[in-house]
Amino acid sequence: MNKKITMIIKDEKDKHQEKKIINVARGYAFNYLIPKNIAEIATPGKLKHLNMLKVKQKQKLKINTDKASLTLKHLETINKITIKKKHGSKMQIFGQINEKEILKKIFEYTGYNLNKKQIDIPSIKTIGQYQIKIKLLNNIKTNFLLNIIPEIIENNI
Repeated sequence: MNKKITMIIKDEKDKHQEKKIINVARGYAFNYLIPKNIAEIATPGKLKHLNMLKVKQKQKLKINTDKASLTLKHLETINKITIKKKHGSKMQIFGQINEKEILKKIFEYTGYNLNKKQIDIPSIKTIGQYQIKIKLLNNIKTNFLLNIIPEIIENNI
């Protein structure tokens, strides 16, 4: 009488990962998995709920992919972004360029707000050109040039 029972593995650490459905022996399920709160019995209602969540997740992923590809088209129209900065000796700028300044310029050019976690910039302390990487989704990425030019200060003597 080796009956298998269908169980749903709970993963408390990662809520976004899809839950796994497994078939295990009854003794293993009732003596180990359920008392340790590792898994729960898969009822038809819970299985239906899991399938509904998978469908919703696929729809959300498709919407996010569509938004990211539209944003990518607008970002690809930007060849380079130019920022003027005050500088000192050896063409070193005062302060450092950060994500906020770049995101502000991207918003001015495209009208799209990006998250500062989506942008990857090197340490910028001198005047010159730098490669900026933007990661919209895991598989949608783009690059553009950041041009730092000196701000011309006129002295009235």
